[in-house]
Amino acid sequence: MNKIIRNEIYKFFKSRKNILIIILFFAYLLGINYYNSKQYDIYMRDTAKFYEGKYKRAGSILASNQLMLEKFEDLSLQKREELEREIKFYSGERLKLILISSVYEEDNPKTYERIVSTQNSRYRDIIKNIEENNIKEEFLNENNFTMDDLHKGIYINQYILDNEIQPIINPYTMTGANSLVRFLDGNNLIIIMIIIALLSMDIYLSEVEEGSYKLSYTQPYKRNQIFFGKVVSIIIISTILVVVGAIFNFAMVSIIHGVGNMNYPFVTTEAINKLAFNNQGQYMILSLVNYVIRGFILLFPILLFTIVLTLGISIITDSSGKTLGFSTMIIGLAFILKNFVSRHSIINLIYPYSYLYIKDVIEVNNNSNYLLGIMLNSIMAIVLFVISYKKFIHKDFLGSRE
Repeated sequence: MNKIIRNEIYKFFKSRKNILIIILFFAYLLGINYYNSKQYDIYMRDTAKFYEGKYKRAGSILASNQLMLEKFEDLSLQKREELEREIKFYSGERLKLILISSVYEEDNPKTYERIVSTQNSRYRDIIKNIEENNIKEEFLNENNFTMDDLHKGIYINQYILDNEIQPIINPYTMTGANSLVRFLDGNNLIIIMIIIALLSMDIYLSEVEEGSYKLSYTQPYKRNQIFFGKVVSIIIISTILVVVGAIFNFAMVSIIHGVGNMNYPFVTTEAINKLAFNNQGQYMILSLVNYVIRGFILLFPILLFTIVLTLGISIITDSSGKTLGFSTMIIGLAFILKNFVSRHSIINLIYPYSYLYIKDVIEVNNNSNYLLGIMLNSIMAIVLFVISYKKFIHKDFLGSRE
């Protein structure tokens, strides 16, 4: 078996196409860091404008309510009290929004703490006014909030303030520590899984398309040994590639921008430690190191699933075009679901590639479960492995393309 694996790895790296894909992978990492550095400034500018827009919107509502109070003297006492409570809320909301906007516009790390403390004050005020029916729950939808988002925001912000941690107010912050978080970003992982699919399909299809399978399968090895050798070799290659890519990314950003805070906090719930179908549980803090370790533990079964899925499609179709098309479509569907399906949808729970959005899974931001994601992708990988194995063992290679 060891000889087969060594031979498969040798053939893999002998392929110019595979070497080119690996080079493109590292070029992609360089490109994504350049992209992140540009996005940093764009995010600060756009976020400042976003809060400024919210400030103007709050001012418009405030002016409208004040005008209604002044113009309509026949309003009922209850209606007047409702308007007065709304006026009081939006007066405070405006002050908080313009302060947050100014900090983003200024982009001075010494003032980042103001955002955290102001956000906490804002979140508490929103919760209080919704509970007292001073503002309607539609306010949450307009601001893309849920009550859970507000409570989690208060929890993590207070932790940062209590422990005097330098806040990260921009997800594109260029430090080595944050580069590991960015590496585990869902959109980034979709591209990486497509690269893994490209490499995985070549482990089988290269011999079929070249016609060299006739020579390979006349060697004194059983088909099951050949199959296991191919799967193990591509798992080794893919795992090393992803790990080396993350280390390369971390080292490159750390050298240029510094390592950053490896213990920066992230908030999750106790549901992350349970096989559960809801996100209920007490809030808890994960350090960045813990976050990254958990992220890679979740990523590994998804990696296995991608490998056996691609290998299975390639064995069934004997076609690079069809294999790449089907694999890309299945992986890319995660991006579509992320952007067009509610985060409360059960699809997030049962679709294997939804778990590529590791941040949402670990921070329990959608209807998914960390342990279920590991189990689901592992089971799917095993099922596809068995199907691919049987298909390969009984395949009539006389029908393969020459």
